[in-house]
Formats: sequence, structure tokens, C-alpha cells
Amino acid sequence: MTSKISFSKLVRAEMRQMNWLLAVQMVVFVLTFPFRTLMVMAIRQNEQVRYGVATYSAAEEYARTVGLGHIENTFVILCAGILCALAAFAYIHSQTKQDFYHSLALKRENLFGSKYVSSVLSFVFSYLISQMLVILVGLFYQAATLKVVLEILLASVQGILFFLCSYAMTLVAMMLTGNFLTTVLGIGMFGAYLPIMRLIVESFQEVFWNTRIADYTDSTFYVQMKWTSPWAWCMYATGRKHSGTVGATGQVPGIGDLCQLVAIAAVLTLIALALYRVRKTEAGGRALAFSPLEPLIKILVMVPVSLVAGLIANQLMESVAFELLFILLFGALSCMVIEFIYRVDIRQVLAHKRPFAIGAVIACAIFFAFRFDVSGFNSYLPAAEDLETMSVSNYFGTYIVYDEEGGIAYSRNMTERLDAIEWEDFDSIYQLASEAAEVEKGHGADEDLGQEYSYVYFKFHLKNGKEAYRCYRVNTERFNEVMDELLQDEEFLSLYYPICTWDEGIMSKVTDVYAWFYGYDEETLFGEPDEDTEDADAENMDAEDAEDANAESELPEDAVNVESESLTELDEAEPDETEDTEAEDSVVSIVDENGDSWYYTEEVKDIDINVPVSMLPELVEAYVKDLKSLSFEEIRETGNEINFYYEQTYLSESYPINENFTNTLEVLKKAYYEQ
Repeated sequence: MTSKISFSKLVRAEMRQMNWLLAVQMVVFVLTFPFRTLMVMAIRQNEQVRYGVATYSAAEEYARTVGLGHIENTFVILCAGILCALAAFAYIHSQTKQDFYHSLALKRENLFGSKYVSSVLSFVFSYLISQMLVILVGLFYQAATLKVVLEILLASVQGILFFLCSYAMTLVAMMLTGNFLTTVLGIGMFGAYLPIMRLIVESFQEVFWNTRIADYTDSTFYVQMKWTSPWAWCMYATGRKHSGTVGATGQVPGIGDLCQLVAIAAVLTLIALALYRVRKTEAGGRALAFSPLEPLIKILVMVPVSLVAGLIANQLMESVAFELLFILLFGALSCMVIEFIYRVDIRQVLAHKRPFAIGAVIACAIFFAFRFDVSGFNSYLPAAEDLETMSVSNYFGTYIVYDEEGGIAYSRNMTERLDAIEWEDFDSIYQLASEAAEVEKGHGADEDLGQEYSYVYFKFHLKNGKEAYRCYRVNTERFNEVMDELLQDEEFLSLYYPICTWDEGIMSKVTDVYAWFYGYDEETLFGEPDEDTEDADAENMDAEDAEDANAESELPEDAVNVESESLTELDEAEPDETEDTEAEDSVVSIVDENGDSWYYTEEVKDIDINVPVSMLPELVEAYVKDLKSLSFEEIRETGNEINFYYEQTYLSESYPINENFTNTLEVLKKAYYEQ
């Protein structure tokens, strides 16, 4: 027998029973949206009154606070979806309540629909009211333009879709579980399991794939994260930077983005409804509503726990025996905990050993496959005939990518740098990579690297379009020989050091040039100043003579009178002590107003040179001349650098510089004594 009560009456009855949920959401949303906006605008107005000027205008401040692109708002909405689902369908955790509801003359679909719609409407009413209050705040401060109001309404639609995605995913977790504890754990598993597994895989690659080039500037990781759960998808949709239309309050989502959210919510809702229809009343109060899921859940939990335990053992002891012990021990503990949650009986924790055995095999297979590089990742070397181009680079220096018209595109990381210096005549590069791969395979000993080795980055571009990046240890002398051979070709030199191709268009974009030399003084780096430089400096000395005389009379605390302190004692100082100070300190002697000689040690300061942009063409010409005359070893001898900053302050290029760059030093010398 089916009840003839209309669906709308059922919804109204359910909403009356959940007035408390509407009230809670109203309070939260009023504090989150209109109250926060009111506080921001009041603070801005107070700033305007007190100081006569505000950081942003009223319209700008209002647009920054409301509308699209606020992750904190999305987080509150997603939490509201979880809360509403738990409140509306809490009865499925109790067999008594389920018996009551299922004894009513209602189809399960109608019961499900009335609960669903009533709880969703409680959110929609409170959320839209709070958004209307936000608009009223903007009108009160005369900051709400038509464009901003429309974007607030669009953000409201997007927020409702976020809520539906969170609500539906929570329902799926509830239908699969039988009590509140396992529902919460299920929600956490649905939301965090795949991201945790992704992080575990990333950690394994970082530890065991020692030839991997980790490109942390790449957004691939975050793009992959959005597929892990509806919650991650919504957070990504809020915070991402895409090429869509930029509105007054943020980036406007397209029709396709909104349709994706609709599809996610619809599919998850249908899955939840299907599970509700087949879910037995007896499932209320049990850990899981469907018994066949018990061993699967146990295995899914055990595998990541065992992998993390094995990784910890590897980092602590690097012993295969301890790694295996940790994998089995912590895997067994996780299985016992899950079994206790299932049965709530300590005597049953050792029951059902088959999932433990399966999980142990899977965890060991994954761990030791990484541990012993079964895939051959670290020693990857494709056949030479399969390669189209190769690239090689050391790490020093950062460079900019230029577009076809010579404009600045974006800052270059290592993989992008390798992309920019692909070389077709790669025989010597391939030979270098093959020698390094033999060492990684274990066919060559570490002694083959010599007393000094470098980390060298390679790119393999295959004819089938596949690309692979690796970082190998290479004998430094051997690497220098190969690079000297390659840099003889001016085309490769220009690829490797883009400064060789700079024209007036690129140089016109440079706004600042700085050179840093660490552990040098002027005389060591530049030699004695030229006569012209001394004459120019002398003009500025007269005004400072008196000040210098006063400075001489104010002796440092460690100053020593030469007449009162025996120089013989200084000569008898321990060799280690004098050697340590010679590298970093210099002895400065002065004569006081009484004619007594004093000396003290002064730390040698690093040299920081600000090169005028007007000298840039001369500097670039000198630097390129040095690049063509120096060997690769002489170029990369020290870690000093010269930096070029562009119109966009966050972009810069750095190139190696040291005392071997004689032509460049002549230009820097003039800039140094003129600054």
C-alpha cells in the first residue's frame, strides 16, 4: 500500500522537523558572508576617515571581499553539505528508526527524495538570504555595481552546486556504512585516500628514483588532485587560475565548468539512491552496510600503512630485513584495528587473516619494486637510433623563455631549460649518458666517477614523441670535456647561454643588473684602481677627511697598539689560527692623533655591484666575448653570479661570473667605482 500524501507535504513536514538545521546554517552563513563583508567595509571606511586615504576604494574593497574565487567560502559550503546529509539521513544508523520509516506507506524513493529536498532547501534558503545581505551591505556603502551583483549571483549558483556535490558524496559514504563512526571514517577515506596514495607515490619516487628531475613548478600535481574526490574538484575549481574571463571579483566559471558540477552531483545522487534501495534494514548499527566490502576496505587501508612503515624503516636503517619487518608488523596492526572497528570485540582482531596476506603481498611488491628499481627507471637509456634529439645541462644559472617576437614569456625551470637546448648532433651527449647509466645499473662502480662528480641533467626526446628527463652523476672532468666540445659550436653556445642572442629589443626590457662576488675584496678582484678612477674619487675625499680622522680616533674594541704589543707574539701564533683568519679577515692599521700606530682585523666584505642599464650593451658584449674564450670548467669555476631583472619584477636571469671573465670584469670595475 502506498501513501497518497503529496510529495510537497512530505517536504514541508521534513523541513519543520529540521528547523534547527536551518537556524544553524543561517548563523554560520551570516557570519561568513555579510558580517565579514560589513567588517571589511567598516575598517576601510575607518581608515579613510582616520588617515584621509584608504588602500582601496570602496568598490575595489567590496569586489575583493565578495563573489568568486574565495576558497574559504567554498570550504564552509562543503562542510555544510556534509552536515546536512548527516542530519537528514541519520536515521539509517538505527535499526529501530529504519523500521519505523520503512513501515510507512511510502516508497523508498519518495522517502529518500523528501529527506534530500528538504535538507537541500534548508541550505539554499539560508545561503541565498546571506548573499542578499551581502548585496545590501554593498548598496549601503555605495560599492555594489551591477557587474559585482551579477557575479555574486553567479557565485551563489556555483556555491549551490558545490553543496550538492559534497552532499551527494556524503550520502554515498552513509549508504555504504552503518554507524556514525564508520560514516565519518568513510567520508575521510573518500576525501583523503587518493591524495594520500598520490603523496606516498611521490615520496617513493623522491627516495628511490634518484635520477628523477622533480619539477615542483609544474601544476600537474594539483590538476591530478582534483580528480581524487568531489571536494577536491570543488576546491580546485575555486582556486585555480585558468584562461577564462576575469570578472570584477574573480575568474568567471564557464558553462562547461558548471555543467561538470551538475553531472558530478547527479551521478553521485543516483549512486546513493541505488544503494539506499538495496540497503538492508539490518545494516543499521553495523560497521559496513555491505559485508563483501569488509576485506576490500581492510586491504585498502593496510597497503598505504605498510608502505609508509617500510619507507620509514628504509630511512632509518636501510636494511631489507627491517623494511620487511616494518611492512608486516604495521600492516598486521592496521588489520587488527580495522577488525576491531568491524566487530567491537578484542577477541576477534586476529580473525580473517586472508585480507592481511593479500595486503602484505601487494605492499611488499610495490615497496621492493621501488626499492630495487625493477622498472629500470634510474638506469633508463633508450637506443640511440630511437632518439631524435638530446639535451644536457648543469644546474647553475636560471634563464628566461622568449616568445617568437623576442618578448618575455615566463621563467624557466630545469625541464623547460632542457626543452630549449635540444641538440640533434648528440653523439657525445649520448655517450656521457650511457656511462652514467652503467653506474646506476651497477655495472660500473662509483669509483668510475672519480674523486669529483657532478649532477648532470639529460633529456631524451624519442622519435615517437616520448620525452624523458633524468639527472645522472657524471665524472666532472668528463663532463667538462663534452661541454667544451659542444660549446665550440656557436649555435649550441647560443642555446646554452641565451645572452649570446640578446638584441636591443630584449636588452630594452632589462631594468636592473646586479653582480655578486662572495669572499672577494676590491684589490683581489679588480686590482689597483685606475688613475682616472682615483682622480674621480679624490674629488669626494676632501669633504670626508674630517670624518675619517674622527673615525680613526674611535678605535675598535679589538684594536692593539703596535708599540705596546709585541709583534713577535703575533708571529708565534698558531698556524691554524692565522690561516683561518687570513681567508676571511684583513689587517687594517691606523695612526691615532698622538702618532701611535694601532691595528685591528676587518672582515673582508662581499662585493655587490649595481650596473647602470646604460652600460648593458657593453656588459653583454664583454660577457659573450668571455664565454667564447673560456673553457667550460673556467666558466663554472665558482658560484658567483650576475643577475638581470626585467620589467616584471618576479622575472630574472642569472649567469655564472668569476675572476676568469676578464673582459666582463673591466666593465664591472667601471660600474663599481662609479656607483
